[in-house]
Amino acid sequence: MKKFANFYHNLPIRFKLLLVYSAILIGATLLTGVFIYSQVRNSIEANIESELGNTTATIQNMVQTAANTSIKNYLRAVAEKNKEIIGDIYKKHKAGVMTEGEAKTKAQEILFSQTIGKTGYIYCVNSKGIAIVHPNPGVTGKKYLHHQFVIEQIKRKEGYLEYEWENPGENRKRQKALYMTYFEPWDWIISVSSYRDEFKDLVNVSDFRDSILALKFGKTGYSYVLDSKGNVIVHPVLQGSVYDVTDAKGWTFVRDIVAKKQGKIVYSWKNPGEEAYREKLVIFNYIEEYDWIVASTSYLEEVYAPLKTARNVVILTIFGILLLGLPISFWISDSIIHPMRSLMQRFSQGASGDLSVRMPVTFADEIGQLTGYFNNFMEKLEISRDSLKAEIDERKQTEDALRESEKKYRTILERIKEGYFEVDLNGNFTFFNDSMLKILGCSEDQLDHMNIREFTDKKNLKKVLKTFDQVKELEDASKASGWELIKKDNSRCFSEVSVSLINDKEGRPIGFRGVLRDVTEQKNSEKESKRLEQEILNISERERQRIGRDLHDDLCPQLIGIEVLSKVLKKRLERKGVAEADDAAKISAFIKDSINKTRRLSRGLYPVNLTDRGLDSSLAELALYIKDVFGVECHFRSDIPSPFQNNATAANHIYYIAHEAVFNAVKHSKSKNIFIILSAHNGRVLLKVRDDGQGIPEAVDSRGMGLRLMNYRANKIGAALDIRKDVEGGTLVTLQIEAEKEEYVS
Repeated sequence: MKKFANFYHNLPIRFKLLLVYSAILIGATLLTGVFIYSQVRNSIEANIESELGNTTATIQNMVQTAANTSIKNYLRAVAEKNKEIIGDIYKKHKAGVMTEGEAKTKAQEILFSQTIGKTGYIYCVNSKGIAIVHPNPGVTGKKYLHHQFVIEQIKRKEGYLEYEWENPGENRKRQKALYMTYFEPWDWIISVSSYRDEFKDLVNVSDFRDSILALKFGKTGYSYVLDSKGNVIVHPVLQGSVYDVTDAKGWTFVRDIVAKKQGKIVYSWKNPGEEAYREKLVIFNYIEEYDWIVASTSYLEEVYAPLKTARNVVILTIFGILLLGLPISFWISDSIIHPMRSLMQRFSQGASGDLSVRMPVTFADEIGQLTGYFNNFMEKLEISRDSLKAEIDERKQTEDALRESEKKYRTILERIKEGYFEVDLNGNFTFFNDSMLKILGCSEDQLDHMNIREFTDKKNLKKVLKTFDQVKELEDASKASGWELIKKDNSRCFSEVSVSLINDKEGRPIGFRGVLRDVTEQKNSEKESKRLEQEILNISERERQRIGRDLHDDLCPQLIGIEVLSKVLKKRLERKGVAEADDAAKISAFIKDSINKTRRLSRGLYPVNLTDRGLDSSLAELALYIKDVFGVECHFRSDIPSPFQNNATAANHIYYIAHEAVFNAVKHSKSKNIFIILSAHNGRVLLKVRDDGQGIPEAVDSRGMGLRLMNYRANKIGAALDIRKDVEGGTLVTLQIEAEKEEYVS
């Protein structure tokens, strides 16, 4: 093959064209001939197989039709005869010869004495589907409306019916047929029933023998019928058994037909009076009910006779093409070779460096077009040579600028305080600056072989991977996030990170880049600030409680003692008849009023009954205290009884949030009315403090100690705090917290 390829490549174009044209023409003709031949052969085979198959199916239908007619007529005759017999017995009953019971018994004996085929029998059902008469005693008296054929019997009462039935002990259903007639006086549907495969002896072959033998295929093809033992049922020549008949090679093909029962085979056969064996095609099918094999056959040489004509036409066509193709190929090759040689000479001059060479265009055919392309090519090549020199110079300048730009970019990244890193899609570091090394506490050699996963624990790794996934989904967008990293020395590093995607030239993601800022000191400062807030709150609580206790436990008893001494002084002055006794009584009254106010003041500062009597009682006393001390109308309403009795911490924080809100309203809002409302909704406790004053300013300083403590208390108990200007005027403070008990859910 290799030698032939070398030989072909070394041939002049003239002979190459001759060889190629001849090969293409012969090959195309052969392929066309083979295609036509195969199509004709397939068409013939399909037609003959279709014809033989259709004939076989026709014979099968013919046999089945004849058998059906025989079965139907037989069953009908038996049914009508038995109806006639039962009618005669019924007449004897009506004539008084026998009772109705005796008449029915006599009728049953006659019905049971008859056998239909091998296993068939006669039975009767009534219009309700009950088996009145049946040879099987276990069936008599039972209703069989669950069988479709029984429902059909009740509906029709007369006629032929086919159905499937499986007797007890059998493992498959078989085709069964019955003919029924109706005896109305006793409401009996007389049914003569038997399996269809037991009636093959009723089929009369003479009904369809002539029709089968009349079928012909080609010149000598015919149809025939065998049984499964190789006995001839219908055949134009043979009779008796052909089970052991052989073809020219000794093949007992009839045994294969009997064994397969359905399909097609090819065998050799010689009819009586013929000298030689010829191949024959037979298509056969099986009629299971009668154990018959229906076959249609024809000789193959008669089938494929048109193929010889097609083969001869193809051979003659090849010779004709060769005779015409040779001189035409010589003429075409010469018209191509001459201008090609001239063009080759010009190419040789251009290859030597003379790009100004051109060739005159003398024809408008493909060779002329090729000449024009050559001239255009040489012209563009000359222009491209000049522009390429200029482009090379420009590219060198661009590359120098790009290298300088990249150097500056790397220098900036190396010197910024924030850590800069690049990782691949798996998290392996591919680039990092010095700040990144300092933040993570690693050397360059260490970080160069590490993965970003090694600087996180399981909890924070999910956050890092989630950030990468979100950046990948957003594609070109960046994603800011907070990471907690574990440095090389196992200390924690809190950082703010901005991550973006790295794509290759085709726009496919190849990694991530990120800028990382260490905010560990800021985090620690926030923790210290929260600790100080808690300390201030604790100090405030202690001072509030101390002042409240001092007022309640020290000042109140002292005032009570003074009030008692005033009463004693009044009595002494009255006994002596001194007029200033009334002044002593007034002093006692003033002191008593001061005692009450001091008690209220101590309870406002330190509600000792918060844990004893509940949050609602403490808020009610707070409202009274505001009214007595400041003269502002303070109203309290509670829709729920004693919330948070089992949670003193929550009750304490809620009380002081309300306390701070009320005192802010007194001091800043210039309100005349303050409302404290405690309610429940959707499983949450709601505290609302509303006033009718001037309202909270839009630009209020949220960093004030009071508001910060209120927010701090709300966060401590997991509550939501909202402070805003009320739509009706004034300020509205709302606190929402999960209810402690289910009964508070409205």
